[in-house]
Amino acid sequence: MKIHKRIKNTGITAVILSIALSGISSPALAAFEWAERPADFCINKHIIAGDENGDLMLDKNITREQMAKMLTEAFSIKSKNPKLFLDVDENLWSYDYINRFSGLMIKTDIVFLPAELVTREEFVTYLLISAGYEPYAGETNRLLQISFSDSDDIDEDYKPYILTAVKNDFLKGSDMKINPKGLLTRAEACTFIYRVMNSDKSTSGIYIHTSVVPMPAATKSPDNNTGSNTVNITTETGVRGEHPIMGSPEVTLEQAKKWAQNRGAHQRFIDIADLYWYYGEITGIRPEVMYAQAAKETNFGKYTGNVIPEQNNWAGIKAKDATGDTTYDHESFATPDDGVRAHFNHMGAYIGLEPVGEPHARYYNVKSLDWAGTVRYIEELGGKWAPYADYGVSIIYDFIEPMKNTG
Repeated sequence: MKIHKRIKNTGITAVILSIALSGISSPALAAFEWAERPADFCINKHIIAGDENGDLMLDKNITREQMAKMLTEAFSIKSKNPKLFLDVDENLWSYDYINRFSGLMIKTDIVFLPAELVTREEFVTYLLISAGYEPYAGETNRLLQISFSDSDDIDEDYKPYILTAVKNDFLKGSDMKINPKGLLTRAEACTFIYRVMNSDKSTSGIYIHTSVVPMPAATKSPDNNTGSNTVNITTETGVRGEHPIMGSPEVTLEQAKKWAQNRGAHQRFIDIADLYWYYGEITGIRPEVMYAQAAKETNFGKYTGNVIPEQNNWAGIKAKDATGDTTYDHESFATPDDGVRAHFNHMGAYIGLEPVGEPHARYYNVKSLDWAGTVRYIEELGGKWAPYADYGVSIIYDFIEPMKNTG
């Protein structure tokens, strides 16, 4: 690992010596290779420093007072409305940082709890506030629910900022979980700061996919959004498509069922796989693409969002005249088979295929859009099927890739 060499060359005080001198073993160093560039960045910006032995303590969890220091240093915060806390006096080393940071806080109390460890959701929220990002004002709960199985664990006050982080590719989940209450290490904190402060550059590391879909320019509303929350996209998205929707399946039916079972899917979702491979053969649409999308939209058939199982709606398809995001704003289908057929027909309107049987009402809404019949790649679903650009990328990397790798 090269962090110790770069520290030498930064001119930072001699207190920050080589990490190698701290007694950390080589395997421990290797565990933080992914954080090398973010750590270097934070060192150069005086956001973090080593202890008296030069140890950056990348594996250590950060406290609330350390978060205040990191964010005020990173963004030169000077609060105009500081708050006073009973447990923060002028003799505390972090007094000035907390004083400057306190004006940004959306959750306040009479105490600050300086030594309390910081969670992922809290740090990401205050990082975005410090950087000047606005909270996402759309259908926050639904969008988080279809992306993360533990979205209900996210603090309500933090949810709009967490979704902002997801939409901007600052935060990614793992195995459909975002782990909002998980404690944050110094290495992770540096990585999040690095991503936000270098958001116009491509970064890599934990919780981030190697393919990132940019938000296209605005001209046309997505299919399933309504009202004032619409996110506009262009008909020619400019999204680089690498994963086609049409074609021969790359996953067997048996693999798909085993993957679903391994992910704790409801039995109804495991049983419906047969219909997805049946309609895949009829339409030429890759069945694993549709099955993965159904997993994302229904939380593996558990239906933890606004759609209920009795609606047999496997894809979050809106009703023809939907005005919101309630249960009744979504299509209902008589049988599970009808729901799967409607899913394929709905995608067919995106691709330009003739429907199988009589299509549902919302199908014609899609057919009337300027970009109807032009979609070819999974990546292009972002901003169309759902109102955020990373939607298709999530289907690929959070669902299809693990399904393909199921033995």
